[in-house]
Amino acid sequence: MSPSSFLGAPTDRWPLAQAVDSLLDAARVAGAPGLIWIAGACYPGLNANVTLVSGVLGIAENYTGVELPMAGEAGSIVTLFGPEFIAKLFATHNSQTTLMWGLIGLPFLLVLARMVVGLAKISDPRLWESNDGRPAYVVEHFGVTDASGSRTNRMRLRTAWRAGKGLGLVGLSTWGMLVGLLFGAGLLLIAPAVVLLQVTEMTDASPLFAGLLIPPLVLLLAYAVVLMVVNQLAMHSLAHNRRGVSSALTHAWRLVRSAPMSVLRATVVDFVLVVSILVIDGTLIRCCDAIGVPHTLSGIALFLLYGFAGVTRAGFWARAYRALGGLSSVDQVPGL
Repeated sequence: MSPSSFLGAPTDRWPLAQAVDSLLDAARVAGAPGLIWIAGACYPGLNANVTLVSGVLGIAENYTGVELPMAGEAGSIVTLFGPEFIAKLFATHNSQTTLMWGLIGLPFLLVLARMVVGLAKISDPRLWESNDGRPAYVVEHFGVTDASGSRTNRMRLRTAWRAGKGLGLVGLSTWGMLVGLLFGAGLLLIAPAVVLLQVTEMTDASPLFAGLLIPPLVLLLAYAVVLMVVNQLAMHSLAHNRRGVSSALTHAWRLVRSAPMSVLRATVVDFVLVVSILVIDGTLIRCCDAIGVPHTLSGIALFLLYGFAGVTRAGFWARAYRALGGLSSVDQVPGL
């Protein structure tokens, strides 16, 4: 792949420059503080794949007794179903405690899923555009008003909640299916190497072990990235067209296959957002610890950070969904 093909020509479906502009535009829209950041803090990111791979390796390590690189706590998989900042706050070395917190939070997952899918729907800038003098779709259907009672184009939490009506269960089911696919792939790829080491009684042979495990780990991480991208597009597909789980995933995969280079550009731009947020996160934590800021205040700061990042990511992938050819029911295309 040459640098020019990665950057893309202006005539390409979504060149890198346009993807970067879309991220900046999404960040500008998300920059206005509000309760919508609650939905943003629940919005899944591409870096969730690292947590899942670590959890899968942790399960394999617990059951086999073989020390695996990158292995984390088995219970960390449960935190994938909750907001990222909450997973960080409740991070623990006790997998049973992590699992307990995850199970306690299960009744709230449908609420979180409805907000996330609703945020995905209202993040589409086209739904806010007036057409021939008529109110925009979001304003017309969800009655968005400001403090004075007049119409406004600002995203609000109650707007996301209304837009996600009836989509909480299917949104959660879609995410659960992707987690299950990655979990199964992890066990399928890692198990043969672990079994081979146990059968040959060479579990202490570190160089050999590394040579056996690195290829499946790389393949598993690549597969995880693909699934997380598919999840982003599937979420917008079901939000716009009220699809079922299999239909949304199939539609998302077709969008990926139709423009793989455009999807790669979108993934790289999102990865830049992930790295930026992690750097700010680490700097913020160190600064708070250095000046003695209470953990409650640092937790609030993390919430605001991930809330902004989530709304930005939702807006970015809403634009990516459109750029890759994704349609909405408001486009009045037959069959949608």
